Amino acid sequence: MLRKSSWIALLALLIMPHAVFAAAYMRTVSWNLRHEGWSGETDYAGDAAQIWNQYGSTSGSANGCDIVFLQEVMYSSVPASIASALTTKSGYTWASAYVGPIGRSSYKEYYAVVYRTDRVTLLSNTMWTDTGDKFEREPQIVKVRDKSTNADYTFINWHAVWGNGGTDVHNEVKQIDNVFASVQSGSSSDQDVLLVGDTNLNATHSAWSELYGLSPAVSNYNNIATTINSSGSYVSAYDHYFAQSSYVTEISSYGRDYIANTTTHYNNFSDHAPIWLRLYSSSDTD
Repeated sequence: MLRKSSWIALLALLIMPHAVFAAAYMRTVSWNLRHEGWSGETDYAGDAAQIWNQYGSTSGSANGCDIVFLQEVMYSSVPASIASALTTKSGYTWASAYVGPIGRSSYKEYYAVVYRTDRVTLLSNTMWTDTGDKFEREPQIVKVRDKSTNADYTFINWHAVWGNGGTDVHNEVKQIDNVFASVQSGSSSDQDVLLVGDTNLNATHSAWSELYGLSPAVSNYNNIATTINSSGSYVSAYDHYFAQSSYVTEISSYGRDYIANTTTHYNNFSDHAPIWLRLYSSSDTD
């Protein structure tokens, strides 16, 4: 007969697996969808197929992703339409959230996040308070939790301004470090902050020096060409992930999504390729 202490130990072993998280990936995507929602830019099923079936850098990559950050969304109805298309394509339920419309002129855009509800909990979704009007489109701040591991992450989703010979985007990039530092220091419980989006600037440009100069050091995780011209050629490295590696230790791999035909992609979906990044964890490290 087992002693009482042995029964307690056995019970603890039986209960423990339900309290300990297994290691898992959270698979993220960032994509500028080029005036999504305007005439000719409403193939949501095609968007979902690219996101779900072409996640990863090769045609042989495993299907699936968990959360997508979108830029250049033109109507508030678009995120729900993409989430519905992803639900149909993947067989899992997706939800969405957005902020906007944002912009100084009559031209305005939305930011959006779409996510698998079985894998991701949306903790908060806000717009950055742009004191002094430093940004044409102030970033979206999204805090999420990986349900598989209980790890929390905060994403700064941003579409930088374009035009004026590059001067405007340089000025915005020189201000984004203040956003990053404020978000990173604004929570004592979550230090894992990632800046994602279409920055309209190569990550090696000197305008990024303020961001790279933060402590702990900020690193770039995707500086390959992502914009596509009408000939189907990759042109500029504008879409990026940035993070502090000493805090975001979960970064496992990253790259540009596979596109079967870049000319078809340009004509039907976007002049940007999606980019991806995997976060691997077994618990919340903060």
